[in-house]
Amino acid sequence: MQKRTLFTSIVAAGVCSILNGCAPLVVGGAAVATSTALIDRRSTGAALNDEVFEYRVAWEIKEALQDIESHITVTSYNGRILLTGEVANEHAKEVAYKTAWTSLDVVKVINELAVMPNASITQRVSDSALSTKVKTRLIAAEKTVYSQMKVTVDRGIVYLMGLLTPQENKEACEVAAATSGVKKVVSVCEILSAQRIAEMKARAEEAERIRAKSGDTSN
Repeated sequence: MQKRTLFTSIVAAGVCSILNGCAPLVVGGAAVATSTALIDRRSTGAALNDEVFEYRVAWEIKEALQDIESHITVTSYNGRILLTGEVANEHAKEVAYKTAWTSLDVVKVINELAVMPNASITQRVSDSALSTKVKTRLIAAEKTVYSQMKVTVDRGIVYLMGLLTPQENKEACEVAAATSGVKKVVSVCEILSAQRIAEMKARAEEAERIRAKSGDTSN
């Protein structure tokens, strides 16, 4: 799961804040059974679009801001754009947000841009290392579904995106919050019921069977 860095920000849907040690987690929804599906819950088209959105929106924001000092990361999941990083002023923050919103086929923009000097190279290296650490812990955790998520780290703040049940979201936040070096965890995941996710899994598996059968027929 990759992200494209250029220029951006976000408005959180669910927040897991941590100041010292493990954070208190603010996660909505009742506990439901987790899904163990490894198949991407996004449609094939949505997954491909997300890769395009990250490059395209980052470029459009760069063009819109021109010479304004900024360091923005654009992350897309299921058509929802997360903007993180630093901008010089509120005007630049608003321009980045509006530019992302007007980009073709974008469903939602979450603006977490901070008005402050750009993070230092040292901070960015630290964020990269922390991102790897969080991802490793999520992959290793038995109850989390890292295959359905993206992780972005900015100034020690961990942002989670994905299509998860309330319980999956809670567990992912807890794993991230317990990681050494994490200052705060913000979940902007789309929260779905276990039934909805089971239906999505069934559709994806059926589509895969049809593709496989079509391939066998053509040989």
